[in-house]
Amino acid sequence: MVYSYLKNNYKEGEPVFLTDIQIDGMSEGNLRYHLKSLTDQGLINRFDSGIYYIPQKDLLNNPVKISAETVTIHKYINRHGKHIGYYSGYTLANRMGMSTQVPFKEEITSNYAAAPVREIKVGNRTYVIRRPVVPVTEENIHVLQLLDCLKDLEKSSEINLKECGKILTQYAKKHHITKEMIDKYIGHYPLKIFKAIYDTEVKYVPA
Repeated sequence: MVYSYLKNNYKEGEPVFLTDIQIDGMSEGNLRYHLKSLTDQGLINRFDSGIYYIPQKDLLNNPVKISAETVTIHKYINRHGKHIGYYSGYTLANRMGMSTQVPFKEEITSNYAAAPVREIKVGNRTYVIRRPVVPVTEENIHVLQLLDCLKDLEKSSEINLKECGKILTQYAKKHHITKEMIDKYIGHYPLKIFKAIYDTEVKYVPA
């Protein structure tokens, strides 16, 4: 029953979190027993405590291990196909092309953050996980990411503010971010963000 559930709900190589498994009539203790049995049989692999996956096979039919990054993305950024977080801070500045620094500890803002800010270990990697100002949804994820980027410009960007503004304007256009969308969430950010908007001259999509 448990293996059929996993096959029907998860792809090969997709992390399975024990806390997400819901099978009617099965206790957590019984579920753990079955997961261990499936692991012993080689049908699934255990990445870490409470984290499993159905292994993909390589060309030689050997199981392929999943990475810490894959587990982190599924746990904190995109869970079951829904956005629940995003890269932020120095990591976001680097990915947006506003910094050449590759942070040793990647930063993520997520609904699944257990504290306002906390360092966590996934496999052999360390991440900084932050709680969002409001819950991340499919509708607001890009707006929050843009506002986070503006909030952190002083410390995370290596290029001048006008160049930052051009990059952020392109981002706003790509994701159809309007002033009305910004106004809906900007009150949750510190006042310095208004100066960042003025200095960068970032432009939004007309409503």
